[in-house]
Amino acid sequence: MSRAATLPLEETQHICRYWLHRISHEWDVSYKLLSAGYLSIGWSALAGSGIERVVRSATNSQPFEALMREYGYQASRSRWNLWTFCNFSRNDFVVVPLFNGESSIYKVVGSCIPISELSGFPDFVSEDGSRIIRDEKGLPRRFQTNEIVDLGFVVQVDPIKEHISRYEYADNKLTARMKIRQTNADISDLAENVQNVIGANSPINFYSAVIEELAEKLLNTIKAQLTPDKFELLVKWYFEKIGASNVFRPGKNSADKWDGADADIVAEFDPLKIMFYVQVKLHDDITSQWTVEQIAMYKDQHELASGEYTIIPWVISTASGFSADAITMAQENNVRLITGTEFARLLIDAGITDMNKAFA
Repeated sequence: MSRAATLPLEETQHICRYWLHRISHEWDVSYKLLSAGYLSIGWSALAGSGIERVVRSATNSQPFEALMREYGYQASRSRWNLWTFCNFSRNDFVVVPLFNGESSIYKVVGSCIPISELSGFPDFVSEDGSRIIRDEKGLPRRFQTNEIVDLGFVVQVDPIKEHISRYEYADNKLTARMKIRQTNADISDLAENVQNVIGANSPINFYSAVIEELAEKLLNTIKAQLTPDKFELLVKWYFEKIGASNVFRPGKNSADKWDGADADIVAEFDPLKIMFYVQVKLHDDITSQWTVEQIAMYKDQHELASGEYTIIPWVISTASGFSADAITMAQENNVRLITGTEFARLLIDAGITDMNKAFA
């Protein structure tokens, strides 16, 4: 017999699952327990029944159903919430909807146990200020009324992401699932959606999402429909659009260019005393070092004649990126490298309703 066959179910190889679990029942104590690292559920009447062990060791629901009949709960629809809770296993993830449109995500680090076996809570104050004591069976009671707090089982968890806005972080599928009314549910089909929330460093930004999609489509249109000459005209229009005082295209064979130095667009912002020298490339793959070298040389050749203007050299390329040598040279010469996607974003931010004027 293999070693795995002798181990409890939760210690054998486990496929990570994702769960949704609400703790609104006995909320003042549930929230207090959660802040200490324990998810909870009701069913205090079954806290000493051993049902959690029955669920973990069973290969089907029949033993669970038999125990429910023994305690008179065979007709309770909510019994399946306890079944689900007892199936939470180490390394599972649990999404917990909270008040005020917030939610938290936890990783399971322990198996379901009766609350009577929970140590470290002999006497505590709940979230609403009520004093909670433990009776001789280890069950929580309200000190003032001696009423049982109907929480029978807990699962130890570690916080992964706490008190985040479900509307700002969760996508539409996960948000919709969090609206279900039942206590808990298996949401393993939304594993990727949950992981996206875990990995997010900032809220979902609708504007950014729209801009990213539009930018990609705009770039594809530019590459499909524009010639190199028209792309230069589009860059010229962009600088005019954002308020340049004067924008011109130096002659291709101008006498003030030598040794390969070149700029396709010069844009002056007179009030700011700033001048842009721009190399414009309609490329597909990678833009090489030579393009950066051209604009760097052009800047060196014309900087003295620019007077009080601050010179800012750019390379705008529809390529997907720049070669390593191009990036190194750009850093050494303070040249800004702008990919096609970034330029498409700049165009969208500037406003594209009158873009056809670029070619008039």
